[in-house]
Amino acid sequence: MAWRSSGTNNTEMVDKLKRFGVITSEHVEGAFRRVDRKFFVPAGNDTLAHSDQPLKEGNVHISAPHIYGSAIEALDLVPGSCTSFLNVGSGTGYVSAIVADILGPNSLNYGVELHDDVIGHCKASLAKWRGASINENGNISTVNFFDDDTPDIHIIKGNGLNILKSEGESVVGYDRIYIGAAVDSTELTNISKLLSPGGILVGPVDDELVKVIRTGVVAQGLEDDTGSDDAASLSGLGADFTSQLLSGVRFAPLVMLPVIYTVIPSNVWSPSIRRFYPDEHRCASMALLMCSNSAIVQPLSRVPTPDERFNAAAMLPKSIWLEILSYTHRRWFAPEQNETDILKRRLMEERAKTAKAERARQEAEARCLAAERERAVYRLLARRWQSRLNALLSQRHESEQGESEQYQHQAAEDLINLLDAGTGQNNNSNAVMVQISDRSSLAELRSIIRGRDINSEDEEDSASEVEDGGIDMEEDH
Repeated sequence: MAWRSSGTNNTEMVDKLKRFGVITSEHVEGAFRRVDRKFFVPAGNDTLAHSDQPLKEGNVHISAPHIYGSAIEALDLVPGSCTSFLNVGSGTGYVSAIVADILGPNSLNYGVELHDDVIGHCKASLAKWRGASINENGNISTVNFFDDDTPDIHIIKGNGLNILKSEGESVVGYDRIYIGAAVDSTELTNISKLLSPGGILVGPVDDELVKVIRTGVVAQGLEDDTGSDDAASLSGLGADFTSQLLSGVRFAPLVMLPVIYTVIPSNVWSPSIRRFYPDEHRCASMALLMCSNSAIVQPLSRVPTPDERFNAAAMLPKSIWLEILSYTHRRWFAPEQNETDILKRRLMEERAKTAKAERARQEAEARCLAAERERAVYRLLARRWQSRLNALLSQRHESEQGESEQYQHQAAEDLINLLDAGTGQNNNSNAVMVQISDRSSLAELRSIIRGRDINSEDEEDSASEVEDGGIDMEEDH
């Protein structure tokens, strides 16, 4: 599949990514079609925009499309969800744009990049892809898209290896993380700590593309059963992580210097941005605000029992609740998930993937069977046409051979007539014609003619001797 998904345009490139099995999900395919790679390639590489190869110009680098296809498929993105995404070494912004297109307007999208020229290229590329305005706030550049279906993309100048876990949005963690440059096992361990429970990280570790899932704290009994070949232990991850090797890759390493401690700012809750928060937070905040609008004394439609007596009115005014909610993070009201809940959810997801893969396998087998039948039909037709062609060629060869033999006989006869002209000798002409028709060179023809002349002279000498002998015999008698 690798290096074979090049195209003359974005549509052809995506078609090949799908044909070779790099892209399997409909939402990933749709995002690749809507995010044209030509907007993100380094300057001067427009003619190679849809080639399945990495491109680099200075600090601006973009990987091959099949690498991005494999990585985004492995992230298991849920379309239309309020997922938080972090792109470590965001580069051109190509991956951030594809993820934003899949997740939709309720998601959070962050990118961390070190080089100023790469950040400038990223902002210009995102604006060309889909109309947007750029808001600058210190070291944070926010790309506000004009349409309502694309979330804002926040590009933060900093070092992805020095993101502080104890401040900002990193305290809660991120649902999905992509690493755009190679890291070692130690650096992977530090970045994996930024995952929220149940989160997924995909990135190159040395020369391997790895998928890491944070499952939570593993029970003691299960921890002892993870064999020595467990990928998590080999990569230096803790017991609450599992990892999977996706493929072999070759990436440039993530830049370590300069060391810039980077804080990704968290959102301050307000009713205008509540759509970026999970369902649990939205439901809880809505219930609190509705209670704050209730009257302190509420009329009762009937006399309730002591167990039914309650007052839905919040004792604090709405302004106080708004202030309180501004201190909550995205997962404040989310129920705490233990290892069993996370593993159950992952099991359901894996079962769904297995069922999907089984359907794909059955469809592939059906296509193979149809292709085998079609090939058998084409073979039968090819054999029939070959037989007809051989028959026609045989007829043509026989016809040409007959004409050639006739021509040779006629030429031999004309030659004999020419040689015998004036001598009146036509004996054995048919035999000579046959001999001549079987010869193919002028030298052989000359030898035959000379042999005929010698035979003629011998016949004349024999005749003379017979006549002389007859005379002598008569004289003897």
